[in-house]
Amino acid sequence: MKQSVELIDALNKTFGAHKSYRASHAKGFTVRGHFLPALEQSGLQIPLLEGKQPVVARFSVGGGKPGISDKSPTVRGFGLEIGTGTEAWVMALISNPVFFANSAEQFKAFLAARAPDPATGAPNPAKVQAFNAANPNTIPHQAYLKSVAPCRCYSAEAYHSGHAYQFQVDGEPLFARVKLEPEGGRIGLSDEEMQNLSDDFLYDRMVRVLMDGSAVWSLKLLVATEGDEVGDPTVPWLEEKTELLLGRIQINLPDDRAESLRRVFDPAQMPQGVDAPLDQVFDLRSMAYAESYRRRNL
Repeated sequence: MKQSVELIDALNKTFGAHKSYRASHAKGFTVRGHFLPALEQSGLQIPLLEGKQPVVARFSVGGGKPGISDKSPTVRGFGLEIGTGTEAWVMALISNPVFFANSAEQFKAFLAARAPDPATGAPNPAKVQAFNAANPNTIPHQAYLKSVAPCRCYSAEAYHSGHAYQFQVDGEPLFARVKLEPEGGRIGLSDEEMQNLSDDFLYDRMVRVLMDGSAVWSLKLLVATEGDEVGDPTVPWLEEKTELLLGRIQINLPDDRAESLRRVFDPAQMPQGVDAPLDQVFDLRSMAYAESYRRRNL
């Protein structure tokens, strides 16, 4: 419990404490849709995914500031719940293939290095540089964000688990990371859009997409091979991967915005056939989410 309190304290110190909002991914909204299974069997033994299932999801902008710009160079989030009840599969996906920390201590140190300097109101570049030099495993996350423009719509973004879940395929164990691949491919903002769009364009743009039909992603597993690090979500995997298609995520409706405040997408909830990742960050999530939920309901 102490550790979860410290993690939320670290987020609040960096981004501020905002009443009724999440400590992380504060800005967002929920949507509804369905999971549709793949026509061809993958060999996976996950009964939940053998038929059509209801889906609730939450799109978000990374960071703990409710007023953050939709054009900010941070991750986009996709909280996903497939199915209902105790057999639902809940995931916390982000637009970056890797995470920014691999332990509680590194998580807190990353945020501390970026806490606003009282004199400037912005992070101290020297502190950020010192942290990066001491924690080179965090560089791939930062480098990815610098290399791609923010998405032009939540429907035009790919989302990743970072964590490597454990599965059984035809009786054989394997590790795999989850990826949601958008039907039309990933599309970033143009220079003109970066200049002219408002700081709050993502909600309205997503609603327009849903009014015209639906937003669709392929739900895939990227299978680990020899040499891939399965216990550290900061480490990129080799590019060439065996992919297993589980089905499609189809989003049809925006939810009431109040629902996004009540929802908790805790990835500790997994169905039969899916076992937890081995990394330390995954183990931190459940208690930290509970602490964040407690504070926003005070």
